[in-house]
Amino acid sequence: MSLNRLHVASLLFAFAATFAAAGCGASHQAQLNVLSVEKATTPDKDMVVYVEVVNRAKRPMRLQRLQYTFAPAGSHAKNAQLELELELGERLVEAGSAVVVEVPLPVADMALGETLTLAGRLWAEQDQILRSFSVAAEVATPVEQAP
Repeated sequence: MSLNRLHVASLLFAFAATFAAAGCGASHQAQLNVLSVEKATTPDKDMVVYVEVVNRAKRPMRLQRLQYTFAPAGSHAKNAQLELELELGERLVEAGSAVVVEVPLPVADMALGETLTLAGRLWAEQDQILRSFSVAAEVATPVEQAP
């Protein structure tokens, strides 16, 4: 396991512990976990953040879109303008299950080796009702971009 992935894993653990201790969100709220940051495989994207979307509800949900922004860690990302939007194509997430989503991260938005906060709103349909969930996660960017 690379040092970068270990760093991401440690940040995820710290974020999860903070999130649980704060008592944020009911047990049915969707959860977002950062898995890794990689160089994009397509030429139109700079970097990709792989995030796991967990459905903690007892009913399935269909993901609609993710409105998000990246901001330096510790800044008020919740107050930032949600400039980016990712269509999720009504992807089904069964109750208690998770899916992996690729979130584009433009290199211009990041400082290599820095920790960023991905914050925004996840829109999903559950029981024929469109709901939105506030989501946030820490993202450790790579120290240097691979050629």
